[in-house]
Amino acid sequence: MIGGHGAALAYGSTFAQMGYATAPLVGAATATFGLISAVLVGGPVGRRLIEKHHLKPNENENFDTGVASVNATTSEKRNGIDVIKNVTAILVCMALGMVVSGWIGMSFPTYVGAMFIAVILRNINEKTHFYKFDFSLVEGIGDVMLNLYLSIAMMTLRLWELADLVGGVLVILICQVIFMVLVSYFVIFRILGKNYDAAVMCAGLCGHGLGATPSAIVNMTAINERYGMSRRAMMIVPIVGAFLVDIIYQPQTIWFIKTFVHAVTG
Repeated sequence: MIGGHGAALAYGSTFAQMGYATAPLVGAATATFGLISAVLVGGPVGRRLIEKHHLKPNENENFDTGVASVNATTSEKRNGIDVIKNVTAILVCMALGMVVSGWIGMSFPTYVGAMFIAVILRNINEKTHFYKFDFSLVEGIGDVMLNLYLSIAMMTLRLWELADLVGGVLVILICQVIFMVLVSYFVIFRILGKNYDAAVMCAGLCGHGLGATPSAIVNMTAINERYGMSRRAMMIVPIVGAFLVDIIYQPQTIWFIKTFVHAVTG
C-alpha cells in the first residue's frame, strides 16, 4: 500500500495492460484502506513506545535544520516570466522523464523517470540559478494536478466489480497492517536507537508504509504536538518517504511484476 493512490493507479495501469483490467480499481481501493489505517495505527504505536519507555525529546539537540530554509517562501513577487519558467521546467521533467522510463526497460511508471529528472534539474539550478525556482508555486501546481488526476480516476472506477475480491483482498490488507505495526514496534524502534526520535519515526513509518508521506507527517505532527518536537524525525522521514524509498520499492515492485505476474499471465 506504500505510495498512496498515485502509485497504486500508476502500477494498476501496468497490470491492466498485462490483462488484469480491474487492477486500477483494486489499487485505488487498497490505497484508500491504507491511508485510513495508516493514521489509525501510526499515532498509537508512537504513543505506546514513548509512554512505555518513558521517552523525552532531546531539548539540547543541536541538529542542523538548515535544509528547511531551502524551500522557504520568499517575499519576492513573482512575475509572469517566473511562472512560465517554473511551469516549463515541470513540462521538461515530464517529457524527459517519459524518455528515461522507456530507456530503463522495466515498465516503470512514467512519473519515476520524471522524478529523477526533477532531482537532477533542481540540484543543477541550485548551483547555476538559470531560473528562479519557486517551491510554493510548484507545490501548488502539484497539489492541483494530483487532486485532478485522482478525481478523474475515481470517477471512472466501478466499485461493484470488487464484490468478488473483497474477502481475499481484505485479508491481505489486514495482514499487512499487522505486519507493519509489529515490525515498527519490535524491530525498527530498536534498530533506530530506542529513543524519542526512533519512536516518532516509527509512527512515521506506519504512516508511509501503509499510505504515503502526508500520512507519515500527520502521525509525527500529532505526536510532536503532544510530547515535543523531534527535529530529526521531521527531517529524515519526509526525505526518505518522498524520494529515497522509491529507489528501493520501485525496482522491487517491477521485479515482482516481471517474475510472478508475467509467469502467471504468460
